[in-house]
Amino acid sequence: LFELHRPRTWVAAVRLMSMVTKSAIGIMYGSAAPDDMGSGTHAASLSEISGLNLLPEGVCRESIRQVWRLLLDSAATEPPQASVLGATRRTRWQIRFEATMELLDSYVGRTEHCVGRPLVSYYMISRELDPGAAVAESGMLTGEMQRIVDLCFGRKRRLGRILLPPDGSWPLISHASRAHTVKHVYDQPGYALVRDSLTLEETQRGASAGRVVADLLYQRAPIDEVFAAMRNHRTMQRKAKAAVANDSYMPNSGEYTANGGEYIANDKYVANGAEADTDAEIERRESSMLLLDAMAQRIEHIVRFIQRQCDFETLLDERKLNANSDATMIVPRKFGYWEHMNEVADQLYYFVLSDTISYTDIHARLYALVFPADSDIHPGSEARKDNSYIWLLLQLLHIEKVAAGPVRADLAGDEDMLEQLLQMYNERQIVSRDAFYLRDLALQATMSHQQASIRDNHGVKFRHPRMAVAMPFAPVLFQLQNEFGQQFKDENYALLQGRDVCAAMKTATVSQIRQYVVPNALYTFLVPARESVAQLQGTATTYLQGGNVGFQLLDFINVGGKHRLLQLIYKMMLAHEQGPQFQFDGRQPSARAGITCVSPHVVDTVYMLLYNAPYSNELMMKEVLEKLRRSDKAMAQGGTRFSAANLRWLYTVYQLMNCRLLRFFKYYAHASHLVHHLRHSLVHVTHRQLYRSLECFALCLVNLQHDVGFLQALMNPAYHGVPLTPHPSALGAIRYSKPKDAWFECAMLARNAAVVIARIETMRGLGDVPGLELDECLDSLAPQPQLWAPAVLRYLPRAVRAYYTRRTPQPSARVSPASVRQLIGARPEHAALLRPGDVAAESALAAFYAAPERQALFLCVVWVLHERQTPPPMAVVRRVLLTFPPLQMSSHTSALLDFIVACETERGTAEPASATMQLLNDFMFRFQLVHHEHVVFALTRGEHDLRTDRMRLLLTRYVLLESPQFSERLDEWHRLDFQGRYWADFEHWKKQDAYLARFPEFFEFEAALEGPLEPAPALSLPVYYENGMVRLLPVLEFALGRMIEAEDRGLLRDVLDRMGILYRLHQVPLTTLMNTLFVYFNAPTLHDAAVVRSLNRALLDMSQQNFSPEFEQFMRGDTDDCTHIDARYVSRIIERIARAIMRHIAPPTKQNLPEIHYREIPNPILLALTECVVELLTWWCLHCAPSSAARLYDSARNGPLVASETEFRAEEQQRRTWAAEWPLAQLLLELIMEPERRPEPGAYAGATYIHSTGLLANVLPDELLAFPIVQHLSRIVLDEPVLKSNSGPKRYFSFVEFARSSQLNADADPDAATRFAATSVFNSFEQNRNHNMANRPNTFLTLLHSVLHYGGIATFNTLSDTIHALATGGELCSDIQLLYLCATVGPILYRLVDHEALYVQILGDLLSSLVQICPRISHLDAECSTDAIEQVMDFFCFVKDQFDPGRSAWRRLAPHIAALPVLLRYQLQCMVDQ
Repeated sequence: LFELHRPRTWVAAVRLMSMVTKSAIGIMYGSAAPDDMGSGTHAASLSEISGLNLLPEGVCRESIRQVWRLLLDSAATEPPQASVLGATRRTRWQIRFEATMELLDSYVGRTEHCVGRPLVSYYMISRELDPGAAVAESGMLTGEMQRIVDLCFGRKRRLGRILLPPDGSWPLISHASRAHTVKHVYDQPGYALVRDSLTLEETQRGASAGRVVADLLYQRAPIDEVFAAMRNHRTMQRKAKAAVANDSYMPNSGEYTANGGEYIANDKYVANGAEADTDAEIERRESSMLLLDAMAQRIEHIVRFIQRQCDFETLLDERKLNANSDATMIVPRKFGYWEHMNEVADQLYYFVLSDTISYTDIHARLYALVFPADSDIHPGSEARKDNSYIWLLLQLLHIEKVAAGPVRADLAGDEDMLEQLLQMYNERQIVSRDAFYLRDLALQATMSHQQASIRDNHGVKFRHPRMAVAMPFAPVLFQLQNEFGQQFKDENYALLQGRDVCAAMKTATVSQIRQYVVPNALYTFLVPARESVAQLQGTATTYLQGGNVGFQLLDFINVGGKHRLLQLIYKMMLAHEQGPQFQFDGRQPSARAGITCVSPHVVDTVYMLLYNAPYSNELMMKEVLEKLRRSDKAMAQGGTRFSAANLRWLYTVYQLMNCRLLRFFKYYAHASHLVHHLRHSLVHVTHRQLYRSLECFALCLVNLQHDVGFLQALMNPAYHGVPLTPHPSALGAIRYSKPKDAWFECAMLARNAAVVIARIETMRGLGDVPGLELDECLDSLAPQPQLWAPAVLRYLPRAVRAYYTRRTPQPSARVSPASVRQLIGARPEHAALLRPGDVAAESALAAFYAAPERQALFLCVVWVLHERQTPPPMAVVRRVLLTFPPLQMSSHTSALLDFIVACETERGTAEPASATMQLLNDFMFRFQLVHHEHVVFALTRGEHDLRTDRMRLLLTRYVLLESPQFSERLDEWHRLDFQGRYWADFEHWKKQDAYLARFPEFFEFEAALEGPLEPAPALSLPVYYENGMVRLLPVLEFALGRMIEAEDRGLLRDVLDRMGILYRLHQVPLTTLMNTLFVYFNAPTLHDAAVVRSLNRALLDMSQQNFSPEFEQFMRGDTDDCTHIDARYVSRIIERIARAIMRHIAPPTKQNLPEIHYREIPNPILLALTECVVELLTWWCLHCAPSSAARLYDSARNGPLVASETEFRAEEQQRRTWAAEWPLAQLLLELIMEPERRPEPGAYAGATYIHSTGLLANVLPDELLAFPIVQHLSRIVLDEPVLKSNSGPKRYFSFVEFARSSQLNADADPDAATRFAATSVFNSFEQNRNHNMANRPNTFLTLLHSVLHYGGIATFNTLSDTIHALATGGELCSDIQLLYLCATVGPILYRLVDHEALYVQILGDLLSSLVQICPRISHLDAECSTDAIEQVMDFFCFVKDQFDPGRSAWRRLAPHIAALPVLLRYQLQCMVDQ
């Protein structure tokens, strides 16, 4: 019917649709007169009675879309208006336009007899009539249509200011932001349409892919995470663009320009006149440009920082250019800033090596930083010249495909790149006060490195006159090179050891001149070409004795050299199943008889290189992990026997990872899935020495986990590793599935994993990971449910506590003393333990204990025989114990300790007898039948409530503090003084060797035996880093929680003070401290100045951290006061985080901090957050100290013993009360809401200050900051005057009246309709601040959404409770208050929709508030609404359209809708009926 050349048919069809619509409305809504609409009484509508909807909204919207788009097409073909004798005659197009307006009025319920009875909401009409920004701004629309489109656009813009936050520039924090934060609200397809209507200034308040990439590179995020963020952003953008394109109108005629592109046809878009490439090529180019921009920005930032720190203006004694031409290595006074350049060089090297960024692109971009593209000679170019740019490009020349490709082509041609390098060269730097030869000789090194490629070397100085200012210093390079070669020839390895800065810099400079000379020399130094064999722990563990390379030398050699050296070590030492490969006398590399192991200094070099260049060397790490996964898979097949070389390789790699690379793995992109590389090995490894290392590594690896990715890994049995490719890899979508077999058969590993999952749930929550079932994760840990004492359950999150409460497993079987004594007498097999030499009895004994259910009895039997003074022969005991699986030894040790406690209880003594403790000491150290760490676990495994179990507490004190042999070992550890900065300790291996020489370790129960052993001991494996103390550390971390739960402050302090030195070798002590303070922030044990100080001192190396002066005073013991938490202190905390977020590089406020890449947390934002959290939680403990003393359990007065769920919940409520009294939240709210009260009002006054607070709120316990901020919403809503007044009246718009109007009326003016929406409450935060329009509601809304963005489901629950309290409190009085509440919910709709109950509760409360407010608005009638109510109705229509909770949810909301005034009820009723 709708044909452009048949206008009468068009009009007839449209008017027929209008008539049908009016009839349907009369049937559906009844026949009440319009005058009765406002009285509150109306005839029952058909839709309310039967739910029948004669004209569904979808049908109406489709008809609107078709009619309107045909009308748009006809506008371009119709002739303009004609005038006859001075009278304007309506054209055919105008007739159709007026008929269309009548149809629209019938749909929105503005026709006669149908007033207020809509079929389609105004929001949906606006959406269908808006053709999209491209057409609306093209000028192709007629005047009437343009004004209609402007009206629609204005309405969407007003809604967009409600649905999007005042500022969404939330930084993405690697390893701190939850998974949902990668998908920004601005990238959500549901918000794309309203976002498209905002101004450029308003859309700038959101995140961009460029900023995300720049942030992650600054935070030293793993490269896979960087590319995953780009992929997520690209995917979300593609969906958003598709949503906009699907909703936009494209003219049939085509061929009009929009946004820099040209629409040639309806389905083809050509960018900049070029044919479209494939999707993969487009993505590759986009990634390349994003990374190139981010790297250039970062490089410029670092170079500018260096220039500010250095004095390049003061020349050295005004010497001549060639006065420095000697071999003296010039190093500036302060060169710590160069670690930033080393880091960015590694990133750049990786991107060019993997073809992500081309060398020509980065060369051109760095040149443009000095000489912008608009002018070759720029006025400020001299100030921008810096040799650092040349040094960075020099690093890339060591990539063979770069040197042999674009560089060689340039040098063989017009030499443009060479000329640009000469123009970038700053000749003043090398003779300035802060000259740095490593950087300032980069140009000369480049010329030397590319000498073979330069054509006509003698004529190059004539072709490039600027060569004259650079080459006078070239002799320095040759002298350094000669010195290096001569010393290497004379076997003087001072330059290769690099123990002093000057030697390290000389070698690093030489590494830049010649390809691979330095890395090859370093390898020869580490693995010499002469046979000098040394032993590790005996004749079975020998290695080729070489040199020891200092960490500073490895820091400063060029990136290509690091890459080459690691390749050599991996290929020759760590990649062969035959063992280390050696090359003597020019022969081919091969294994060497008599040399079985790798030098400890080579292993040290591996981990230092990985920390030095994590990007460029990540592929090697992936390959090692893949080999471990394959080995693990081979063990799962059963019957696999590994060669001796393979076992040594596995043991070496496990030690390296466990003792040196845990920090590396914590920030590895796929760290959560690394448990898959150990799963089967933990079950099938029979070599006991290897198993102990593997068990320790598994403990540490699980302790590292900090995010829900670990739980996802447990539910991802289909994981098959990461592809071995230099390009970043993603794991893809995870299909959650409970594994068939339990993850950990070892009880110690299973319990440790359960505690870690509880910590993740406490600190991170699981609400934003739909489909992940916590119960299934906990079920998969162990074959049998675990029993936890009330003292442990008290600090578990509710979900985990509920799981273990529902399961209620039976306590582990107790071995009674009487049953053991009876067993010894009743079973003849035990004659072998009483009469040595009886072979038949020994065989019977081994067969008897071959049954797994009896194995736990054996150690108890041996214990009883020792108590009787009839010790069994240790050879027999050893042979029986060797038949027990290594993974069950922790369970057998637990059974023994339970038996010992039962024996002591049977005797009726309050304390363990001295003979008992002495025998336990013998079992641990003299006989080594049980491992010390297993004994500690057995006593603190969490099955017993240590608050009431004095016997176990005393035994714990004995094994950790009073055991003579352990005390002797601990004293020796103190004497050797192992350093926390192990990478800088040249004597570390000597200390380790000395410790093992004095306290040798035995892994097969042979400690008390001499002579030949039967069976013969297994292969001895090389020990590099491990010993009993190292293996104790992760178990001690587990036991620390149980001691806090035991509420024995004395024991906890003594253990921390005595054993704190062990934490020097802990890989992540700062993170462990933060986790402990977070999980136990409400534990009365820690609410004591002495205890919390001991905890901090034990885990912190203050020389490696940068805390506030107040915290350092507390650590020194100068004060126990926390009254310094005032506005100035809190502002300093936030400003420190803000500086890190803004990528601010500043000189360190504390001298002698470790190098960035060796710090526990290399991410500067995460480091600042972690240190701030440790400080604040320490002050919280001091704040709670006065009121917590009475909460400690006291056995003398038998209470209080918190042990029931009711008491746990009462404590949680009390915790919230205490948190409300803590001044932190109130101080921060005052500083944010009233910036002029800050100590330095001008510093970080923008949104960064607010987002820093949002970040901090979500790394602290929710009760301390996040909840108080969210709950402050009620005070803002009820107290702010600007929100308490109603908005102005707004007449319902009539399309017919608009069409008949000869001129634009007030309602048709988009600006007139935004009287309220244009106020500053919902504006962009930065826009308000820049125009002096800042206000408290807008500022708080910005803060609230920052907290909600980083927060989890618990924060949403608090928001729901706050809105519910406002809705039921009866204090809401204005429509602006309701609109403000809608603005608090709008930006989180895309997350709420996954939580139906919470979503419906919030929507119901908003509707209830609308019911409460409507009677207070006097001008709410059939003709008029208000600005705010109009936007509220649009808000609910948007919810229905984009984030529909479902028909059942709307049915539950129907009672709220039914209570609304008639007009508003009918507008929302059409949504419920769909």
